[in-house]
Amino acid sequence: LARLVYEEMQGKDHFELMAWVCVSDEFDIFNISKSIFQSIGGGNQESNNLDVLQVALKEKISKKRFLLVLDDVWSESRADWEILEQPFLTGAPG
Repeated sequence: LARLVYEEMQGKDHFELMAWVCVSDEFDIFNISKSIFQSIGGGNQESNNLDVLQVALKEKISKKRFLLVLDDVWSESRADWEILEQPFLTGAPG
């Protein structure tokens, strides 16, 4: 169902950026962030530093409406989620 909604939204202008990222078993914040960055057209981030990657991600989505789907997530770690969400707090509402 989520995939159908995502595909339906691709033809609309509501979101400036869209990304679908499959997470699976290991909740690796760096790899998830890198996949999101690449999915929204950020290219290949050369840095292996999470802080640098999150700044680049923050700049890419700043003041833009985006739709992000994280598929197959199993992590319930609040600390992991708080780190992952930081760049997305600058996005536009709606």
